[in-house]
Amino acid sequence: MLLTPVISRATAADPALDQRQLYAQGLDGIRRLSRKLWTDHNAHDPGITTLELACYALTELSYRAQFAVEDLLATEADNAGTMAQQFFTARQILPNRPLTTLDYRKILIDLDGVKNAWIQAADRRIYADTIKAKLLAEDSGQPGVRPIDIQGLYAVLVEYMDDVTTKAQKQAIDKTIRTALNANRNLCELFTTIGEVGQQFYALCAELEIEAAADQVEIAAQIRFQIQRYLAPPVHCHSLATMLAKTHADGSPYTVPEIFEGPALAHGFIDDAELDAADLRSEIRLSDVISIIMDIPGVRAVRDIVVNALVLEEGVWEAVEAPDKWRQQVPAGVQPRLSEEVGRFVFYKRNVPVVADPSRVSDRIAALEAEEKAALETVNEEDLPIPLGKARDIAHYHSFQQHFPVIYGLSAQGLSTQDPQRKALALQLKGYLLFFDQIMANYFAQLAQLRKLYAHDYADAYETDPEAARTCFAQRVETIPDFAKVYGIGTDVAKLQALLEDADAALVRRNRILDHLLARLGEEFHDYVAITQSAFGNPGSQQMAADALAKANFVADYPKLGAERSLAYNDTLQDAAALWNSYNVSGLERRLCRLLDISNFSRRNLSTVSYDTYTEIDSTPGDEYRFRVKHPVTNKILLSSSTHYATPEQAHAEMEQAITLAQQPAAYQRKTTVDGKHYFNIVDGSDVIARRIEYFVAEDEMEAAISLLIAHLREYYSGEGMYLIENILLLPEEKDDPFLDICTDPGCTDCADDDPYSYRLHFILPAYAGRFQNMDFRRFVEETIRQETPAHILPKVCWIDSDNMAMLEGPYRDWVSLRSGATSADRKAKIQALIDALQHVKNVYPTRLLHDCGSDESKPPFILGQSALGSEGMKKE
Repeated sequence: MLLTPVISRATAADPALDQRQLYAQGLDGIRRLSRKLWTDHNAHDPGITTLELACYALTELSYRAQFAVEDLLATEADNAGTMAQQFFTARQILPNRPLTTLDYRKILIDLDGVKNAWIQAADRRIYADTIKAKLLAEDSGQPGVRPIDIQGLYAVLVEYMDDVTTKAQKQAIDKTIRTALNANRNLCELFTTIGEVGQQFYALCAELEIEAAADQVEIAAQIRFQIQRYLAPPVHCHSLATMLAKTHADGSPYTVPEIFEGPALAHGFIDDAELDAADLRSEIRLSDVISIIMDIPGVRAVRDIVVNALVLEEGVWEAVEAPDKWRQQVPAGVQPRLSEEVGRFVFYKRNVPVVADPSRVSDRIAALEAEEKAALETVNEEDLPIPLGKARDIAHYHSFQQHFPVIYGLSAQGLSTQDPQRKALALQLKGYLLFFDQIMANYFAQLAQLRKLYAHDYADAYETDPEAARTCFAQRVETIPDFAKVYGIGTDVAKLQALLEDADAALVRRNRILDHLLARLGEEFHDYVAITQSAFGNPGSQQMAADALAKANFVADYPKLGAERSLAYNDTLQDAAALWNSYNVSGLERRLCRLLDISNFSRRNLSTVSYDTYTEIDSTPGDEYRFRVKHPVTNKILLSSSTHYATPEQAHAEMEQAITLAQQPAAYQRKTTVDGKHYFNIVDGSDVIARRIEYFVAEDEMEAAISLLIAHLREYYSGEGMYLIENILLLPEEKDDPFLDICTDPGCTDCADDDPYSYRLHFILPAYAGRFQNMDFRRFVEETIRQETPAHILPKVCWIDSDNMAMLEGPYRDWVSLRSGATSADRKAKIQALIDALQHVKNVYPTRLLHDCGSDESKPPFILGQSALGSEGMKKE
């Protein structure tokens, strides 16, 4: 029976939804504040009327504020698209790239043709001659030579699907496996070999009593099929609904984070407990076999049963009787399988032996295997949908002035009199009441714009619309009759919003919102903000805008940054786009660049920054030269020289300095023309070295242009970047490949031991580029690298000058191509060139002088371990 909904007479639990409670609280406030000045609190008093109606309007605000979050975020036009801007789905944010052996087994089992797979440590031994300080491929037998077992090498064992029988089929699947492993390789790890798991065959002989109506063919097929699954358990891929219905051994249900943990698979979800149970079996228990047989419908009793291992002698399978038939040990590293050739079943129906047709049994087993394969290889990329709310017109506000008695002259009916003074008084009252109307209307606008505040695509929005930094929203109350007269000429939404918050306040609040979003992800940028403000100054809104963009880029890219933080680059891709000037870099490099606000994290030249592509040097009749820096897409002039130069070389050198300085917020000089327009210059101390020939009507427009210019220059011209080189990739693979150098000096702090390959990284950074020239920021970069590098990996951080970078990046570029297989010529020479370059490069530090104790404290100090000692000629008196 359906009940007609009614309005409850009970008092609302929340006072904000009860006009009477709000009115009582407001009246108490009036009595407390007015005291003897206002004693008439009866209904006829205009102030009391205003209080009653304002409380009524507040209940509507409170009602809308309590809408479900999905309703507050919903839109009429593109509800699903709007929600996708607010939240990452479970499949986007929860999975990670393979990290553990179980993770790697999952991605391999997810491949077509693979039934099961195992990851095992691979053995690789080299030798260190501690006397000659070099590595050897073989033990020379000389004193001081000791073995080194390389860590981080793995071999893969594969069980193919039952219908994969030919060599060509297995080779094709192996190629797919190799591709998947290379695309998901962890830092400092390598997969060496892929092989088929070894097999140990067993014969099953049994005498069984079955029911009279039972089908002996079905029973024989089920016994063989299920016993084989006991010996070599398959790994099932489940649907999301199945995983949500499953429980742990203790009865607790699986949670969504648990279900999505690990790599995202194409065929559903794999239960970790089932995957553990599908490991290579170490023993066969006859009691388990009997239990499986007895659970098959139609089997009444097991009269006799035996399971024996088989060995092949002169082409004939021979059974080997086990010492203990109840518990047989399986050889390590092999998979037990039930022989199809040896073994027999004898069935009895009422003590009469019956025989199952072998061909029909084989056909039934083939059908069961086909059903199993279809279930394992059905594509199922399920995700939890983001709840879609009901779009509501949350921003719409109907002025509470419309509810005043007609005699006030505020409603659409207006005044019955034409008295100009009476009309003026009504208009004045409208202006007074607009204060309350505007507050409530702005709250409605704020609720309606909630989706803009927490959208994770803020960075993209800000690039096209600097107003995206705004966090306080307003609207005009246009339901007031004659609202244009009340507001006055020129009062639009933009002006109202500017009254609520200026550009600086908007950026402060935007940064707080982004800090909240980062905290949801377990991340923070407080240290980065502190060091940039300390090292490069804090020129206000421009720096806050840069900080906000750095945070927003990190949030938008977080699904990759979180899932791929331990992912190595794919060293087998041979396309030119994957080798140099390429974003085929490790997940750690990508994450570090986002944390340090390095826009361009590609593998590229770092020794010199190309300025010719986007610049122009103009010659004049008087042999004077100037420079211009243009945008590569729009061709807009971003910077121009402030003077002329005698030679193109001088103009080019000044241009490089201007571009370097223009990447720092402190280098901007903000100016205003006599007519109130805004412009900026690039200064070196007090000298103007470049300028922007553009004038801005509003200051916030200029600040937005500065922010965009810094972001552009940092991406295309900063030279900030890094090379991450995994030592394990330099491990010799061919006979003539050279070894890395080792150091046997016990006092050396750069070398951990005689093993330069296992879990070792080189970070090469340009000490001369952009912010890296500041030692405080440089130390912060080092600290960030060491904190973000996985704990089991030892990073070596080298800050080198441009000459050393030029010496390194050529061999590094050649080696990247060689490593991928794109080239093969001069293999030994190219590897040796990179090894020599890595051995040669050293940290560089800013040059400092030693001063006497009475020298000026403003002079740069000499700090041990952070400075290079310079020299200064004697000054003549």
